[in-house]
Amino acid sequence: MKLWLKTTAQAGVAFVVLLAAAYPFLRSDPVADAQELASWQMPSRISALDSADQKKLLARLTYPQHMPALTAVPDFAAIKDTAKRKKAFFEYLEPFIERENSRLLKLRAQIVELQQKRSNKQELTLEEYAFIYSLFDEFKVDYPEADDAGINDLLSRVDVIPSSLVLTQAAKESGWGSSRFATDGFNFFGQWCFKAGCGFVPAKRPAGRYHEVAMFKDIAASVNAYFYNLNTFYVYDDLRAIRAEIRKQEGKVTGQKLAQGLIRYSERGKSYVTEIRDMIAANHKFMEES
Repeated sequence: MKLWLKTTAQAGVAFVVLLAAAYPFLRSDPVADAQELASWQMPSRISALDSADQKKLLARLTYPQHMPALTAVPDFAAIKDTAKRKKAFFEYLEPFIERENSRLLKLRAQIVELQQKRSNKQELTLEEYAFIYSLFDEFKVDYPEADDAGINDLLSRVDVIPSSLVLTQAAKESGWGSSRFATDGFNFFGQWCFKAGCGFVPAKRPAGRYHEVAMFKDIAASVNAYFYNLNTFYVYDDLRAIRAEIRKQEGKVTGQKLAQGLIRYSERGKSYVTEIRDMIAANHKFMEES
């Protein structure tokens, strides 16, 4: 019964994502839904559109799934059974990872649709151009032209990060949710910030360094920032190139294969990648690949 319910739920999520991608204007109130977007996800060209097209643009950009319940970080260390602790840890993070990936798939499907429209010599509308240029801004595309090169660059950034990889990095970087950065600041990924007071000052920060360990308002913001980091920051150009090649050759991107793109995530380089891969293999039974 539990297996049937899980399979049915997964099928339902997939249907919602496909429906939202095919019909991005179905959401009843895109203006209200846009309040769930982070500041860097808000469209930058919206003022050039009339009110109807503004709503269409917002509907394109919003999440196909509403925000899961935001709760405090559970006391994972208090769960003595290792299997139960791992399961609880993954279940806490999975809805937020799934939500980010569902939006990326929704955006990607629309980009591909507009790319095909251009290849058929059809002119894009003002609202469609506004959508593309808003994504150029959000995903930090350096070549801001809505031509083949610009759209291909955009597609290399607007793609999923497999949940197995996200979950494993979260477990590694947060000590399975037991670090003070995770429990007190929802930082599960060891992310840094560089403005005084933006987070925690590391106890062993070398002299002359000014970074802090970022503090987030909730788990959704932490996961969102992680996705933004890997999909936009120049350090992960190689990761995105690897992902694009896997997508081209095999269709599905897995955490095991994409892990090789994390060589610059840690100063440990290849050793870090090996550890992440080993952790994915060891914990695959506790999580669903996506």
